This record gives sequence, structure tokens and C-alpha cells, in this order.
Amino acid sequence: MVNPGGFAFAKRLDGEGSVFIPPGRLGDALDGDEVEVDIWPGDKGPEGRLRAVIKRRRTRVVGILAKAGNRRWVLEAEDMRLLPTVTVVGGSRGTAFGKVVVSRIVDYPCRRHSDIRVEVERELGEPGELDVEVQKILIERSIDDHFPTRVLEEAEKTPERVTDDDLGNRADLRAFGFMTIDPPDARDFDDAVCVTPLGEDSDSCDFRLHVAVADVSHYVRDGSAIDEEAIFRCFSAYLPDRAIPMLPEALSTHICSLVADEDRAAMVVAMTVDPAGAVRDLEVMAAVIHSQRRLSYNQVAHELNEGAEPRLPLPICRRIRDLRLVSDRLRAARLRRGAVELNLPETKILLDDDDRTRIRDVVQSRASPEMARAYNLIEELMLAANEGVGQIAVENRLPIVFRVHATPDVKKLEKLCDAAAALGIRVDPETLETPRGVQKFLSKTSTRTRHEALNSLMLRAMAQAEYRTENVGHFALASKAYAHFTSPIRRYPDLVTHRVMKAWLQKEGKKCGPHPVPHMPKLVESDEHSARSSTREREVMQAERDAKALFSAVHMLDRIGDRFEGRITGMSQGGVFVQLASPCVDGMIKMASFEKTTRESYTLDDSGVFLMGSRTGFKIILGDRVVVEVENSSVARRQIDFRLVETSSLDSQRSSRPRAKRT
Repeated sequence: MVNPGGFAFAKRLDGEGSVFIPPGRLGDALDGDEVEVDIWPGDKGPEGRLRAVIKRRRTRVVGILAKAGNRRWVLEAEDMRLLPTVTVVGGSRGTAFGKVVVSRIVDYPCRRHSDIRVEVERELGEPGELDVEVQKILIERSIDDHFPTRVLEEAEKTPERVTDDDLGNRADLRAFGFMTIDPPDARDFDDAVCVTPLGEDSDSCDFRLHVAVADVSHYVRDGSAIDEEAIFRCFSAYLPDRAIPMLPEALSTHICSLVADEDRAAMVVAMTVDPAGAVRDLEVMAAVIHSQRRLSYNQVAHELNEGAEPRLPLPICRRIRDLRLVSDRLRAARLRRGAVELNLPETKILLDDDDRTRIRDVVQSRASPEMARAYNLIEELMLAANEGVGQIAVENRLPIVFRVHATPDVKKLEKLCDAAAALGIRVDPETLETPRGVQKFLSKTSTRTRHEALNSLMLRAMAQAEYRTENVGHFALASKAYAHFTSPIRRYPDLVTHRVMKAWLQKEGKKCGPHPVPHMPKLVESDEHSARSSTREREVMQAERDAKALFSAVHMLDRIGDRFEGRITGMSQGGVFVQLASPCVDGMIKMASFEKTTRESYTLDDSGVFLMGSRTGFKIILGDRVVVEVENSSVARRQIDFRLVETSSLDSQRSSRPRAKRT
């Protein structure tokens, strides 16, 4: 990853962390390239310099076409990580002057020249237009919102209904009470759930849980045009104004989607859950189901509200409460073994129903406890199914793509402990090397005034979850084996897992679906899928974050000069990061603005959790409440700039700073 400041970090392919590349030692490498690096010990970790570029990753550049002299045209690249000059060569350029264009790289930096040379492919439009800015994000992250013709033609041949041929070698579960629970605007339905009490008293009896997942592998065959495109996309992308699916709509929203009142091919994970949340009698099978009801999280949240009058038929209400009971059992068992839960806000962009370019608000997606419980209900059942598949894979040594989450890095834990100490909480780094230790730490701090800040710090200290064929367990879930199985419509690793499980089921003589059954992939195939999945997941997640930041910036254009309450979520030498309470947007108080307003300079402490004034000694601490004024909102930079108006300490022993005067 290249920083606009001229330095970079190279992630080692052997998984041994990253190497710092100081300014001047990057050579002709670009952000995203696969490189060979000379490494030596540095003061703060491994340092290195570029030896050679092994593989170029970037093929296109998006930016504003500009003139530099009489005969020279350049592209003002949107991506600040591109440090070299981008020179435009060939073709007609004058008509697109000042416009956002997409260009193809025809020559990379080398010994002969230091610039990137490109040819303009197409014009996107005026800078700042919402759709143009969205297209820029998609191109930056190699996300295509159109399917190739050959893929669409292949998708058109997919049957619209389940046929008799599709039912072969499947368990018939159509009489079971499956239901889907999703957001109200969902278009694809990966999973459906069903629980059956195995006794009279629901509080004390066992339950049989069935989690049905769309059998995408039945319709997407290895090596087909649809499969090749799915490998390229790897994930669906969900932006505020659109969903860009991994699979064509003929599959994602129709034959593969577990819509209500239709027969559908499914892969089902079944298990018995006892009152203590222990799981036994685990099995996987190919099946046919018939979802009996489509429910939204809003509906489920209402029915889980003890004081609310039921709006759904009583049998459906009873099923919801049984699902919640089983979910609570599973969650309690997961927490007892030490699973970590970080309570961090998630935002949602609300758009006008009639005009998708009009932003109504930016809110927390799970604002009420009832809504949080509704989401958690399904999440717990999916966790149980995924963990069950991971357990089967380990026991049978299957070449599956595991979802792994490694133990946090010791140095990051030490930094976290320093930050916690600066906030008045003492903790030994060694105690945070186990999930239970992290859980106890977060539980101890849950009543503290800065618990949100501590949750954020803990997240930064933890490793990033990724896909691997080597099973190292899942730290945050305190799970010995975990795999993604429950979302094959929108995640390619799940599709790979389905193929592995079907091949294994056939070998075991169990319900594996009709022939031809997918072959058991070799470990090297799964290795390739896991590496690509981890890379593409990061790109898609960043696109989704960028899009939220873009829409937030557009939303705040009309709020410049308005004042809002918020809290400090981060600090750096460049400034203070603030999240507003309502609307729930993120922005920054630049250090120059901060110091001008408070009339003194500030120093960031080594732990990174407070700024101290050089003249008064007053501290601005991570988690403090502030009142800010919107100073600027840049659509192009996807950034909101604030000006400090007032700070409010969360510590009873520390007095609040007086209101900052307008300058």
C-alpha cells in the first residue's frame, strides 16, 4: 500500500506481516503491484527497498483530463496513491477537457521514463456528479456493474423453476416450516431457517435446527462462463444506491434465491441444540425446500418487543420466538467459551424512494435493541451452520477454504494496553492473547464512559479475518474451525465450500444432489481461491466504505455552517476524527483548524489517545464529546471537514474546556 506521503508498506506473501518502504526506495512500483523487496531490521520493524516489480496489478487510471503546456495532456488521478505523473498519449482528448475519464495504462514507469502513460478509453462526466463519483469508485476497485454478453446469454438458459431432474438425490424438506428473514429491500435470499421443538416445554427441551442455503453450485458449474465471472467478481458489492451482484439476476434474485412459496434447491445444515446451547447430531445434505414466509427484520423486531401487540399470525409469532430461543442458547454457549463481541456502530444511507440520488439521512442501522436482536437472531444461526461445516471439514480433512481470524499481534496488543492505560485502565498484554481474556477486558470496560473508544482500539489491535486453506481457527468467535457456507449467492468462497461438501457427501453415500456432482478440488485450487477471495474482499469492502463516505459528503453539502454534537473517534498528527450523533457521518477537524480555534498548539501522546495543549496543558481525549461546525464537504475527496466549537469531557474529575471563540 502506497501512502501519498511517498512511503509504502509491502505485505509479505508468506503471512509474516508488512515491510516499511521509506520515501525514495519505492522505485517504479505502483500501489497494488506484486514486488520483490530487500529487507533489513529497522527501528520500528522491518524496512526495505524495491528490487523488482514482479507483477503489475493496476491496468486503468481514473481522473480529470487536464492540459500541461501546448502539446502535453495529463490526467489528474483520482487515486492519491498514484505518485507518478500520468501522461495521456494518443487519441482525441480536447472534447473531454476538465471531464472525468477512464484511461488504460499502455506504459508503466521504468528506467526510460518515470511517468505512467495512458490512453483515454471513455468519458464519465463532470466531476462531482454523484453517478460519476460512484463510477469512479467502482473502476478504482475493479468492480463491473455490467455482465459480459456471454454470461448473460448463459444465465438466460437457466430454468425458472425447479424441475423433476433437480430433485434427484435430495432430502425432501418442503413440509418443514422454513422462513427467510432479511432487510425489507432485499432482493436475493441466501438462507432460510426452521426450528422444531423436540419436547413439550420449549424452555427445557431440545430443538432441531435446519439452516437451508441456496444451492448455487447446482446451477453454477465449474468452468462455465458464469463461474469464471463469479471468480473474477468474487463478492457482491452493496452500495447505498445499488447492489452489484456476483451472479446475474436470473440466478441471484430468481432460481437460486429462496423466495417464499416456491420450491428451491438447497444445501441444508441440520443440528440438535440442547438447553445449554450444545450442538450434536450435525449433518449436511442436499435438499429441496419450500419457504413458507418472507419476513423482514423490522417485522421480527416488532414481534420480539414484549410490549407490542402481535401483527403476524400466532403460529408465525411462535416460530419467531422459538428461533430467538435457539439463537439465545447458541449465543450464550459461544460467549461462555470466550467469543468476542465488539459493539461498534454501523451506518446506513437512507435514500428517497422516488429519487435515488436524494439522500434523506445517514443513521445507525441497528438503532433499537429490538432491531439489534432481530439481526442477531439470524447471525447466530448462520454462525452455527458455518461452524458446523468447518467442524466437518476438519474431521474429514477436506480441502476447504476456511474463514480464519488469527491471534492478535503482540506489538499491537502492547500498543493497545498503552492506550488503555492512558485512559485509566490497566491491562496486561498477555491476558489479551486469548479470546476469553479479550472478552473479560471488554466486559470490564463496558460501563466506562469511553467504552466505545476502547472497542475501536480493540478492533484496530485485532488481526483482519481472511480466507485460508490452513485452519488457524477464528479468534473472535473462539472457534476451532469456521468456514463460510451460508451466502453462496454473494460470496464465492461459500460456493467453493458447497462444492467440497457435495463431493464429500457423494463419497459418503449421502444426499449430494443429482449428477454430475462437483469434483473434490485439489488443495492448490482451494489455495488459489482463498488468496483471491481475501484480496477481492478487501477491495469490495473498501468500495462500500468509499461509497458511504461519498454519499455522506453529498448529504452534508447543504449543512455547511450548521453545528452538530459528536464524539472523537480517532487522532493523528493531521487532526482529530469525529463522528456525529445525527446524522451519523464521519469527518475531521484538521490540526491547523483545531489549533487556530483553540489558540494553542497540541502534541499527540505516544499512545495516540490524547492531545495536550502546549500552553494550557488541557487534554483532548479519545471519546470526548464535541460540538463541531461543518466547515466544508468535498464530494471529490469524500471527506467532511469540521471546525471545533466546544469540547465536553467525559471524565467527572476533569473540567470541560470553555467554548472556543469564532475567529
